[in-house]
Parts: sequence; structure tokens; C-alpha cells
Amino acid sequence: MSKKNLIVYVHGWNSHANARKAQLLQNELKDHDQFDCESITLKNHPREAIDQLTNFIESKQTEYEVHLIGSSLGGYYSTFLAEKLDLKAAMINPAVWAYKIFEYDRGENVNPNTGEEYFIDQEWIDSLEEIFIEKPSPEKYLVLLQTGDETLNYKYAEKYFSGANIVIDEGGNHSFENLEIKIPQILLHFS
Repeated sequence: MSKKNLIVYVHGWNSHANARKAQLLQNELKDHDQFDCESITLKNHPREAIDQLTNFIESKQTEYEVHLIGSSLGGYYSTFLAEKLDLKAAMINPAVWAYKIFEYDRGENVNPNTGEEYFIDQEWIDSLEEIFIEKPSPEKYLVLLQTGDETLNYKYAEKYFSGANIVIDEGGNHSFENLEIKIPQILLHFS
């Protein structure tokens, strides 16, 4: 008998397991006969988040065929994990050079969703650079972008994931409008 599919939703920076996209995906798939969906609240340090995700994924692989949906910084993490663990991933407005975008966020930070305090310093930023994938394998990825993303320029992801299945919607925003209409395409990518 074949394994059931598990989609692990990997949230973005300063988010949490019950973020809007995670809840949307879990609600849409709650009665699905082939796909389950789970999300975990990640540690704020990138190295700890990667270890946490790796352990979570590996604990599920005996029972499930695991796939990733990564949003923003979660897309950056998902790229590393998809390559390291040979998984398929769907990206939602992903960060691609994350180690370059946190320069102005150095110092004390608080995740507004969890209340956890943490510090961004050079070591924190270096830990992002350590997991950078120079050339992702295009066949692993479905990349969903919206031109109205006010946080990340979609053109960077379009270039970085060249050769992958890339879908660009005009307008929208960083939180990705109308994600629910993309779910069939995401499931097809994972099938």
C-alpha cells in the first residue's frame, strides 16, 4: 500500500504554526483522502529552525510521503530542505537570498505572534548564508508569485527558480491573495 501524502507548511519570519495560510491549507485538506497538512511554530534562529524541521520531517517519513509548502523565509528554508532531503516543494512568494535582507533588522526582535524575544546578529545572518542553495533543482518546485508583493520583489524568485514551474499572478501582495484557488495546482505538483 502506498503512503499517504503529508504537506508540511513552513511559515515565514515572525509567523507561527496557526498563520492564515497554514489554517487555510489545513481546512481545505482536512477531509482529503490523499493529503494531510501540518505546520509547526519554528524557532527564531535559522539553524534551530532547520534542525527542528529536519527532525519533524524525518519523524514523518516512515508513515508519509512528505512535501513542503514554504512562504517567504519558509520558502528559503524549504529550498534547503527540498534539496537536502530530496523533497518536492511549492513556494509562496519565497525569499531567495534571505541572508541579504535582514541587515536592517539587526538587534533585538520580538515575534509578535509568539512573544518570543531574539537577537539578530552577524552569526544569525551567517546561519542563513550557510543554507543557501546556489542552483535549486527546477523539477522539485512549483513557485507561486504575485507581482504586488510589497516585501519581496517577485523577479528575484522568478530568476532564481528559472526552469521550475513558475506561476506569476498580477497584483496580490506578500501574504498571497486567493491561495485557495492554487491548491489543486499544488496537489497536482505533489502527485
